[in-house]
Amino acid sequence: MIELGQIIKQVLERRKMWRQYRQCLIIDQWDQLVGPKIAAVTSARRIERRMLWVKVSDSTWAYHLTLLKPQLIKKINEHAGENMIHDIFFQIGTNDWS
Repeated sequence: MIELGQIIKQVLERRKMWRQYRQCLIIDQWDQLVGPKIAAVTSARRIERRMLWVKVSDSTWAYHLTLLKPQLIKKINEHAGENMIHDIFFQIGTNDWS
């Protein structure tokens, strides 16, 4: 018997939506990927052309995260099971994360 998850994957692959679904999972699971300390000051916003856009609370955090960028990209891609992200853009924003 085929599992429901496998059926969903097959349907999304046929409709060329599997990669988009995986990208949404990265955004949705950002807090678990980066841990509570980084998650408290960041918010993953979107992925466009293999670039992950992340809103950051202030310039100090943006600088520190830039130094961690290679490790973050590696961790995200390992989690995704493919090279989904090739760069991260850190954007300084307000605390409302809008």
